[in-house]
Amino acid sequence: MANKVWLIALLIFARPAEAADLKGQVRLDGPPPAAEKLAIEPKKGGNHSTEGCGSLEKDSQKLRVDSSGGIQDTVVWVELPNLRAAVLPPAVLIDQNQCVFEPHVVALPAGGEIAVRNSDSVIHNIRIFREGKPDYLMHQWQKADAADIPWRFNEPGRYVVRCGVHHWMYAWVLVVPLGARTGVTDASGRFALSGVPEGRHTLHVWHETLGTKEIPVEVAAEGSDLDPILFAPSALKEGV
Repeated sequence: MANKVWLIALLIFARPAEAADLKGQVRLDGPPPAAEKLAIEPKKGGNHSTEGCGSLEKDSQKLRVDSSGGIQDTVVWVELPNLRAAVLPPAVLIDQNQCVFEPHVVALPAGGEIAVRNSDSVIHNIRIFREGKPDYLMHQWQKADAADIPWRFNEPGRYVVRCGVHHWMYAWVLVVPLGARTGVTDASGRFALSGVPEGRHTLHVWHETLGTKEIPVEVAAEGSDLDPILFAPSALKEGV
């Protein structure tokens, strides 16, 4: 009987508070910079061929800002106590299309998985690194029309997916603790995190060239729409 009472009490304690949506926008606090062009040298034949890469007039993905200053590809998340087992989402597809990784930034919970696809007619060489570490965790060739390559990320952190054939190709995978509510800003810099319990939280914000922020937020029972989260242009740094 005592064990049954304890179990009921545990379930009540573990039940989350009413959850709501936390919405906002990440913006550049200043004039949007001109899109940076990538320097890509045409090459014919061999494994490093750019034939099949489409136009070589490509914009850099390391800072994409719309006319209103909205910053794309910013990861935002709120960490929550993992009192109950969380269900992992399906694998996130990262496609290589015209020698560009899309999406450029992916957010996953620990234990989450990606699947890398080659939609091009050229061969690619997939390499996965942990940020700041020179040794790759995975290295695999991927021919045109080959099967998708899966990879699971078991530890929180920031990871880079690169192509060893085409130097400009890379994508970020940011892995957050299991149970966190996370998202990536869209082309206008907007995000919406669902299932955030009412109360006080810390909103974590990361962008590859603008750095990080930690912002205290108060989430109302009916949800909250935050004031714009601003990054100064002076925060810009080099990407990977």
